[in-house]
Amino acid sequence: MSLLGRPESRLPSAQHGGFRVAGVQRRGVLALGAAATLGLPLAARAQSSAVASAALTAEAAAQDVRVLRRALTALHPALTKYCTQAEIETALARFDARGQAARSPGEMLLAAAEMAASVRCGHTWANVLNQQRGARGALLDGGDKLPLKMTLVQGRWLVLASAAPAVRVGDEIVSVDSVPAAVMVERLLPYLRADGSSDGKRLRQLGHDRFDYSQLDMLWPLLSPPMAGANLLGVRRGGGGAMQEIRVETTTLAARDAALAVQGIAAKSDAWSLRIEGDIARLVLPTFSFWRSKFDWKRFIADSFAELNARRVPTLVIDIRDNEGGDGAIGGELLSYLVREPLRFSSDQSISAYERAPYALARYLDTWDYGFFDRTGLVDRVTEGTAAGLWRVRSRVAREQTIEPVAGRYNGRVFLLVGPENSSATYQFANLTQQARAATLVGQRTGGNRRGLNGGELCWVVLPNSGAAVDIPLLAAGYSADTPDASVLPDIAVARSFEQMASGRDAEFEAVLKALGRA
Repeated sequence: MSLLGRPESRLPSAQHGGFRVAGVQRRGVLALGAAATLGLPLAARAQSSAVASAALTAEAAAQDVRVLRRALTALHPALTKYCTQAEIETALARFDARGQAARSPGEMLLAAAEMAASVRCGHTWANVLNQQRGARGALLDGGDKLPLKMTLVQGRWLVLASAAPAVRVGDEIVSVDSVPAAVMVERLLPYLRADGSSDGKRLRQLGHDRFDYSQLDMLWPLLSPPMAGANLLGVRRGGGGAMQEIRVETTTLAARDAALAVQGIAAKSDAWSLRIEGDIARLVLPTFSFWRSKFDWKRFIADSFAELNARRVPTLVIDIRDNEGGDGAIGGELLSYLVREPLRFSSDQSISAYERAPYALARYLDTWDYGFFDRTGLVDRVTEGTAAGLWRVRSRVAREQTIEPVAGRYNGRVFLLVGPENSSATYQFANLTQQARAATLVGQRTGGNRRGLNGGELCWVVLPNSGAAVDIPLLAAGYSADTPDASVLPDIAVARSFEQMASGRDAEFEAVLKALGRA
């Protein structure tokens, strides 16, 4: 039996709020923020590529630096959640120097991306789809991409798909232009986003096993531009044996996707599915974000559990490994079918850096609700604790909530497959599921953080000369000084291996079968 739910409107990124967030999702933020650029005619988009390396004057670069520095320090509610004040000052000083030395949109984008990542907040980043003008062209429009889709396993690049005939699926890419894989990762890591210590989340962004492009596509050509339209790859056939050097021509994202489509490799799908095979059901949920979609996720959940109960399926495996987040209400709905007794919890995103955002920044900011920038009469100054000196939004103060079990709850054994991609609403779903003992968590440590997520309300600042843009969360969760910088550890930890993934085996599902005594 198979049920398939297809979201009708998707954008390739999702991360937002928590169980109290419903309605506007991160994908919707991207849709609004990038609307003007996404709607450009092809000729205009080609022009953006032409200006990707356009010169920035010293004055223009200095202005961009001032704008981003002020936006972060005036608007971000949690600069020191995972960093000391001294570390933030060091990062700002480095950005000042690097940004003012930038002479192209690409160089400014790298400086801004590094500055954003240094905050160690999963919602503070140089969001690909919010880039404008030259910065956007530097990322998306160039013919400087590898003709491969890869993922990082045990520090090794595994080829998932190839538009280069000489490179095969299952090969290991040992080096690119003589730069070893480990050095590539080391150079990329300072630009990757995650909450606090969640390095698994950072590394996850380098793989193509979630989206059709990765941060490897975006950042590596800027850090190490290909020579004469080609890369020299060190390739180990099938992940073993001697290494050989293979020259491949670089390509555009669109051309790579077209070449893979000819091979029958379809674009990534966020469709939900329920498959029942014998006495095990698999509920695969690649996203919790359905901005502008007619997909009725609540009906899909109800129908799925009705089917499971009618057929008395004893084991359910819920797979959220590819799910970064979205609408937290979805996690709450799922839990209502899993918990055996009322689950009480509180969710807080009430801390703001300001009462009113500086007027001088207004021309550089975008969001979906400009009311976010004026909290006059809605906030109180915080006088103690980790948020001392900031503001608390009264309407966002944590209140106890309860998830009640529904009449048609599921009584079988439940496994929840988790991993580092779970960093927002799915982090919170995994956390609450484990707290309620509603399922056995299987996989790797999640993303997200026990100190609470920043988000709920967001904006992006677009630098006036380069077009580089940085997302900034406008609300943060409160936390106490002794709250650990940690995320959710699974009940059954699974370490993926290169050989296992290369052979197409599912390590987490194999662990479920072992727990059931079938392996």
